[in-house]
Amino acid sequence: MNYRQHCIRIAGVVPGSPAMACGIRGGNHLVSINGILPRDTIEYSYLTCSDRIRLRVQSGKRSRTLMVPKNCDANLGLIFDSDCFNGVKRCHNNCIFCFVDQLPPGLRSSLYEKDDDYRLSFLHGNFLTMTNMDNRELHRISTLHLSPLYISVHATDPDIRGLMLGRARPAPVLDKIAELAGAGIVMHIQVVLCPGINDGDVLKKTIADLAGFWPQVASIGIVPVGLTRFRDGRPNIRSFTRVECLRLIREAGDYQCRFRRQLKTSLTYLADEFYLRARMPFPSAANYDHYPQLENGIGNGRLFYEEFRGLSATLPDRLRRRRRLYLATGRAGAAVLGPVLRRLKRIRNLDLSLVPIGSIFFGPRISVTGLLTGQDLIWGLRGHRGIEVLLPDIIMRQGASLLLDGMSLEQVASRTGCRFRVLQPTAGALVSEILRSLSE
Repeated sequence: MNYRQHCIRIAGVVPGSPAMACGIRGGNHLVSINGILPRDTIEYSYLTCSDRIRLRVQSGKRSRTLMVPKNCDANLGLIFDSDCFNGVKRCHNNCIFCFVDQLPPGLRSSLYEKDDDYRLSFLHGNFLTMTNMDNRELHRISTLHLSPLYISVHATDPDIRGLMLGRARPAPVLDKIAELAGAGIVMHIQVVLCPGINDGDVLKKTIADLAGFWPQVASIGIVPVGLTRFRDGRPNIRSFTRVECLRLIREAGDYQCRFRRQLKTSLTYLADEFYLRARMPFPSAANYDHYPQLENGIGNGRLFYEEFRGLSATLPDRLRRRRRLYLATGRAGAAVLGPVLRRLKRIRNLDLSLVPIGSIFFGPRISVTGLLTGQDLIWGLRGHRGIEVLLPDIIMRQGASLLLDGMSLEQVASRTGCRFRVLQPTAGALVSEILRSLSE
C-alpha cells in the first residue's frame, strides 16, 4: 500500500523508540498522525513534535489507534522507504548538459531518475530548478521556513536559462529567488558552466544579479559541465581549455576580492576541477569561508590539504613492519594527492604508490574519482594482483558495495586479485589507515 491508498508503509522502527514500545513494527502502515496523513517526512516531523501523539496504524487488514507518550523533541522512531510519501516530483527539463541523459542503457534504473523536488533540496541538498514549483509550494516553503535550499540557476538571463534547460520558452528565475529571499530563505546557487553559452558576459550578469540577494543567496558555486562519451544526439558542448580556466580563475578572484571587501564573504566559488585543469593551486582556506558547497566538488582539495597539514605532526618516522599500499583514484584525485604522497613516502617501511585511473567507461573527459566504475578499476589495476588497494568510499553507492556500473567490489577483487580497503575521502581517514600499522 502507498500514499495514494491512504496509508504509508513503515519500513522499520528504531530500536528502543516510543514507536517500538507501542508495538509498531516494520511492514505496518501509518494511516494518520493526529488525524492527518503526512505528505512527507517534513510534515511527519512537525506532526510528531508533541508529548502525546495519536497514531492510527494498520497491520494487514487490522487497524488500531494508539496514544503514544513521548518527550516533545524525542524521535518517534518510524523509518520510511522515501522522504516524499506522495511521490517525488520529477524533472521535466531537457538540460543540454544533463549527466543523466549521458548515461548508457543497461545501468541500474535508479541512476536514470531525475528529481526536481524542493523537499529533497531541503532535506538532502539536492539541486532543483524550481521550473515545476507552483505558488502553493512557494507558500509552504515560506510558512515552514524550509531553509536552506539548493537551486540550479545556470543563468539569470531567461532566454539563456531556457536554452540550457532545454525548454521551448524563456525560464526566468529571479522572481522566485526574490520571493524566497523575501521570506528569509537561505539559498545556495549552482551554475553549471558551458563554454560559449553561459560564461563570459552572461556569467558576469548572473553573478551580479544573484549578489543583489545576499545574504539570502549565501553562495554561488560554479562547476564545469561534465561530458561523457555517450552524447550521441545531444547538443554539441566542449570542455573548458586550460587558457579558459586560467581566465575564469582570474575573473573569479576579482569577484571574490570585491565581495570580501563589501560583504565579508567570497560569495562566488569555483569547483576544484577548474584549478586542476589550469594547473593552479587552490585558494586559501579563508577564501572558501565555511565550505558551503563541498558536496558540489568545491573546496574539497583545500580542505584535504588543511586537514593533512594538521595531522602531519602525528605521522611516524617508520612503520613496525613493511607495508605495501596502492592509492587508487581518478585523475583529478591523483593531482590532489600528489603533494600528500610525497610527504607520506618519507615514512620508512611504507611502500606507497598512487594509481591514477582514467575513465574507460564514461570517456576521457571524465576525471573525477566518484564516477569510476568497476570496469575502470579492473582496467586500471591490471597487473597488480595481490596488492592492498585503498579506495575512497565515494565510488560506492550509499549503503551498498556496488559501483556505478552495477559491479560489486567483491567482483572487482576477484577479477583483479587485489585486496581492497574502503576509506572516507578525508586526510584523517588516510592517516588513520597508515597509523593502523603501528597497532598491529
